Amino acid sequence: MELRQFEYFSAIVRDGSFSRAARTLHVSQPALSKQIQSLEHELGVVLLDRIPNGVRPTEAGRRLAEMCDVIVGYIDQIKPAVRAASHQLGGNVTLGLSPSLVPALAEHVHTTLAALHPGLHIQIVESLPMFVTDWIDAGRIDIGVFRRWPALSGMTRLDFTDIGSDEVMLVGTSSMLRGHPSPTASAEDVGSLPIVMTPAFKQLVWTRLGLTESSPTNTSEIDSINLLKALVVRGDYCSAMPWNFVRHEISTGLLEARPFDPSVRSHVVSATRAGRRASSPAIAAVIEVCRDRLDELTRSRLSPPSPSSDPEPAERVVGQ
Repeated sequence: MELRQFEYFSAIVRDGSFSRAARTLHVSQPALSKQIQSLEHELGVVLLDRIPNGVRPTEAGRRLAEMCDVIVGYIDQIKPAVRAASHQLGGNVTLGLSPSLVPALAEHVHTTLAALHPGLHIQIVESLPMFVTDWIDAGRIDIGVFRRWPALSGMTRLDFTDIGSDEVMLVGTSSMLRGHPSPTASAEDVGSLPIVMTPAFKQLVWTRLGLTESSPTNTSEIDSINLLKALVVRGDYCSAMPWNFVRHEISTGLLEARPFDPSVRSHVVSATRAGRRASSPAIAAVIEVCRDRLDELTRSRLSPPSPSSDPEPAERVVGQ
């Protein structure tokens, strides 16, 4: 049996006539008759009864017609299905995220890519940027997303792409900030409040506010942003943290946040190994989802959600 025999038989049953089917299929009627005779001989049954106005299927012919419709319909779907599959992403991508970006990006990237590209499997690794960059260079992970810091300019073996930014704010409990009613935070506030920061955010804030090591401040350093958040929520200190990292605590009233004056922004970049997979469609999809998410959160910063409308629970992660 051949596929064209099924196509021919399906057309004859549908049109009810050899002559009409021949015109539809653009073949000669004798050739069509010969193919059906061959099919009947191979199956050992009569498939069509001749009637005055054409033909009609026998019981065996009706059963074959049903099966032909399924087979021919499936064959018709092959070309569009294969073409569609060529545009779907697949494979495995390992994404390294710095801890301060995990609450904003990890779950969103995983669920969004799973919905858009079911064949693409994302593994997310959380670690400090210095380790993420080493792992990218060694080929252990495919892409990293973290906050820009000065040492990146010397890493010529990696390619970097700017994907967004986040405002760094003075955060603390309402009781810690009660004595500082100003809607913004100044260098004087940093000097008068008990503050603990990671070294990276301390460098960023102090550079922007014009502070130096000789400036009178009450600032300590801890190189774990999650430990810092726990201390700030407990009311022991204030800190400088990205709004995306503490947006849940702010929306639920655990913490208050005040923008610095002048404003302080932390820029987020993606990193891939130079000349290796930088243009991969899967890598591009990860970057696009991260960029869209950061843009979305930046827009929501202008109109923060009420506590009842924020479904995301507080997330606990380890590291900085």
